[in-house]
Amino acid sequence: MSALAADRCPGVRVLHQAEDGALARIRVPGGRVAAAQLRAVADAAALGSGLVELTSRANLQLRGLPDDAGPELVGRMAATGLLPSPAHDRVRNLLGSPLAGPDADAALSALDRGLCADPALAALPRRFLFAVDDGSGLALDPGTDVALVPAANGFALALAGRLTSAARASTDLALDAARAFLAVRGSAWRIAQAPGGADAVAERMGLTLGATVGARSTLAPGARRLDDGRFAVTAMAPLGRLDRDTVAALAGLADELRVSRWRTLTVRGVAEAEVAPLQRSLDELGLIVAPDTGWTRLSACPGVGGCAKARIDVRSAARRRAHVRSARAGAEHWSACERRCGEPRDAAISVVATPDGIVVTAGGGERRVGSTEQALEAVGA
Repeated sequence: MSALAADRCPGVRVLHQAEDGALARIRVPGGRVAAAQLRAVADAAALGSGLVELTSRANLQLRGLPDDAGPELVGRMAATGLLPSPAHDRVRNLLGSPLAGPDADAALSALDRGLCADPALAALPRRFLFAVDDGSGLALDPGTDVALVPAANGFALALAGRLTSAARASTDLALDAARAFLAVRGSAWRIAQAPGGADAVAERMGLTLGATVGARSTLAPGARRLDDGRFAVTAMAPLGRLDRDTVAALAGLADELRVSRWRTLTVRGVAEAEVAPLQRSLDELGLIVAPDTGWTRLSACPGVGGCAKARIDVRSAARRRAHVRSARAGAEHWSACERRCGEPRDAAISVVATPDGIVVTAGGGERRVGSTEQALEAVGA
């Protein structure tokens, strides 16, 4: 079976069957979602369980949908601009910085348009990832395949985390890199996995590779002053889950919100006098607005009730952990089975439910325990 045939990443047209019903993933390039689009997502969530999830690639997911929800969902998302090209539904994987200004925003929009305009790029693996960074490193996931990063003359091109020799990168060059990958990929999902890796893609483009580019490890809640004197206000959704009423209420707070890969929501361009009222509104909706929170870099898979393979209720355990963790702790992930879905590459603490018990990895050591309570004790709860 080819890599693409085995690619089960869901979208709007292709749903994933979970224990709680069908799951749809709505691509939101750069995490930028307009208020009208948020309202459409909230309305669409009513087709299922009413849950809306923020993903580690700054997209949105709907859970508990009926198996035949696809056509209705396609129509709703297309009407609001969230599905500009059905053929490219599952390949519009583009990360952007929640703090980005006009230059990075414009480049990301152009990259998305160019991607959707090329029928050949619909063949990209669904895990292939683009990014446009603004210099903050917030858009640079360590596994990004093709990235545009700020440089003295505009943007530089990076492949699998390494800068190339391109004198002046553009969105067209980023798309050329994706085409070069398709030509050399074999059955690989990502540039780093292709025969010859990033070097083979660069060679096909007539480029060489240089230094690595650094990704920022986290985005905490709080308010940050921007270069223009206004603010970006960020709030975190615990475990990345919101109900449809909360999503609808968020749509009433700003013209646009920005989802990040840390499952946060950011409102950009807030006047100083409006920061505190906005944070109060976000807090009243159940989001975390203070930077000193144990929810930072704490994650869990869907667990019991969301996945048939789940062995333990990891989400309840994670909620208990959030009350005792330091905001400065490293990444921590709870997995209800050995597939370890959603686990960050740099997880300092991992808890994995296996057929032979729960494996806790922390402090460089590994320990096997027999219950969730013992796992919480092992990680310090």
